[in-house]
Amino acid sequence: MSSSIRTNLLESYQSANYHVHAASPFVLKIGQQSSKLQLLFLKFKAYQASFITAYNPASLELSVDENKKRNQSLEEKIRLLGLKYLCGVGKCDDNEWSGEESFLIFGIDQKEAIELGIKFGQNAILWIPKNTIPELLLLK
Repeated sequence: MSSSIRTNLLESYQSANYHVHAASPFVLKIGQQSSKLQLLFLKFKAYQASFITAYNPASLELSVDENKKRNQSLEEKIRLLGLKYLCGVGKCDDNEWSGEESFLIFGIDQKEAIELGIKFGQNAILWIPKNTIPELLLLK
């Protein structure tokens, strides 16, 4: 897929740490299998997931209040879909940036995940298939 996402943004997405606020917190990394996520797949009887935020659509920085409102809307949508989820934050740990509050959504199919990412203006989302190896899906 050809992408209109700037190279520096793409590199940032690929190197970011995707922190999951589970009972035993852990970090997802693109391309790295997660044994902690495997346990959550078993717990929730869901064998696919997606890590999505509504923060900073198209990587255009919004105010904290606006980002929080957008993420509340995303959370409401996840609840309406009847999906289990955990909160998290995607961030680059090598800088001062606080990151983007996000949701690790269990049992969502790839089509629904892509639709949510597009609905909330995201350049990309994390898709996590049964093997628990996160993949970056570009939406633009």
